[in-house]
Amino acid sequence: MAMSYEDKEQRRQEWYERVKKEGKLKRDPKEEHDAKLKTLQNPVRRNIIKSLYQKKMTFDELTAELNLESMPLKLHLGMLEDILFIEKDGESSYVITPRGEDYLDAADTNTEPKDDLKKRWQEWHDKAQSEGKLKENPTEDHKAGLKAMQNPTRRHIVESLGEGKMTFDDVKEKFDLNDMQARLNLDMLVDTLYIEKEDDSTYVLTPRGEAFLENVDPKHL
Repeated sequence: MAMSYEDKEQRRQEWYERVKKEGKLKRDPKEEHDAKLKTLQNPVRRNIIKSLYQKKMTFDELTAELNLESMPLKLHLGMLEDILFIEKDGESSYVITPRGEDYLDAADTNTEPKDDLKKRWQEWHDKAQSEGKLKENPTEDHKAGLKAMQNPTRRHIVESLGEGKMTFDDVKEKFDLNDMQARLNLDMLVDTLYIEKEDDSTYVLTPRGEAFLENVDPKHL
């Protein structure tokens, strides 16, 4: 039986109070907006929200329905959990949250946020260009990117940053690298604009890095 409006409002209020108490609503508003935009640009993640809007699903059910391998599905689910659109219900099941429901209720789910994505990409491109980070020769830029991505460690760093920001020490620990190895790989990814520094020690994915993850075959990561 469908929930009444009053029951939905009570559930929503209880959920917001719980996540606030758990410290999950402390993100800066601009950072929150950027995180949502980055996450929802991907049609697979929008489809996950739609599927969970219909019913609770396990990891294996989502794998079968979306025809995805485990690694990319984990990445998509992690990003949706980070922006609080879905959450785990038990060890292996996922449910949509009131925030996810609000998104679907408010959005035209048959259209993609193309204008916002185009604007975000253009702002990043203009910023990189004004800072002199874009190579004047597109062929040279393409070759540099290919060279950087020949190394599996760098591909895996980009993949990990697709799940969220990481510090220098996080990268060292996760990939078992010494200082020199971590610096070399991170610097090359920064130089080719797949990642960028958020502050002195934290790295985040750029729109170019996001595009790489969107288009690469997971088997090649």
